[in-house]
Amino acid sequence: MTRWLRETTGGLPRTFWYLWSITLIGNIASFVLIFLTFYLRGARGFTATQVGVVLAVAGAGSIIGSTLGGVLADRWGRRRTAITGYLICMVSLLGTGLSPHLPVVLAMMLLNGLGMAFAGTASSALVTDVVAEADRTRAFSINYWSINIGTSVAALLAPLAMRADYFLLFAVDAAGVALLATIMFFLVPEPRPDPAGPGTGPATPGTLRDVLTDRVFLTFVVLFLVFQLIFKQSNAGLPLAVQADGLDAAAYGWIYVVNTLLIVIGQLFLPRLIRDRAHSKVLALGVFLVGAGFGLTALADVAWFYAVTVAVWTLGEMAYFAVLDASVAGLAPGHLRGRYFGIFSAASQLSRFAAPLLAGYLLHGHGEALWIACLVLGVSAAGAYLLTARRREHRIAQLRPAELTPVPAP
Repeated sequence: MTRWLRETTGGLPRTFWYLWSITLIGNIASFVLIFLTFYLRGARGFTATQVGVVLAVAGAGSIIGSTLGGVLADRWGRRRTAITGYLICMVSLLGTGLSPHLPVVLAMMLLNGLGMAFAGTASSALVTDVVAEADRTRAFSINYWSINIGTSVAALLAPLAMRADYFLLFAVDAAGVALLATIMFFLVPEPRPDPAGPGTGPATPGTLRDVLTDRVFLTFVVLFLVFQLIFKQSNAGLPLAVQADGLDAAAYGWIYVVNTLLIVIGQLFLPRLIRDRAHSKVLALGVFLVGAGFGLTALADVAWFYAVTVAVWTLGEMAYFAVLDASVAGLAPGHLRGRYFGIFSAASQLSRFAAPLLAGYLLHGHGEALWIACLVLGVSAAGAYLLTARRREHRIAQLRPAELTPVPAP
């Protein structure tokens, strides 16, 4: 047990564990967002259409914030950008909890999307900066585990939290975000480029255009969008299919708990299983399993069969996300790392809009076509990952010597 723990978590820098703690605490504090719809409908009396507009505005803020946050992380600094994002989130949470007026709530949720994206993009770049290239896959896998632990705890807290005073909950969540800013300010140093590293000096400042004209990276982003269109059906198409088969919310909860349990347990062992595997092969396997799992949903009509489909795509989810961020980090030059993560994060936010639209269109007019499409997209994306692997591996090999080293925070 001691050897396994050392091989899984040992050797990572102290700063990484501060960032890991921020990720864990931040996801636990996200319980406010889980019951946001209930708050807007019940406490503020907003219509379903108004709630939809609020959520859409928050999503738009995340897309804008991801790109802008990436630029700021490169030009202004990762640490400053993350702290600014946390402070924006804190203000937006308090404003949302205080105001009953729709225009104010819209403005606050736009800020919330911006702030969360600022912090998330900068934090991803920070993990890449402080962890050696050889350990990044393991580090990001452990970080993804903390996301799922935190989200699971938040889901358990949400029903209890809904019984309390609404503003108190927003205030507690704002206090939690303030704690994240405090940890970032006092414990996390700002990395700086190593003058000896290629591509990181002042002679090559770089712009957002460099990212948007990088064909290797943009191909990777497109494949990620395909994956997300499939994977986001866990929150878009799957609940609709479960209801169509006459299963209630309680049954859906038990079906979905398979996902949480597999991730919480499996993520502890996954880093060792994929340690010496080529990232492109792991990504291909991941998207194939996710496509196959959702493809099987076309045949499911009882709870246990749905649970089997969830188990299949969860295995794919774990494999895919275990190497995803490390792959992005490997494709990004050090001086543009924030921008690369920003564009990548914006693509993820875009999928939040596209996946529900795809689910609604196919399920409404074409029956089980959604799940067949998921299978076809999964198989196609898996093949594309393998076909484009050589170009990505060549790029990563070129950029590998360029590393950033942390320096003490002021």
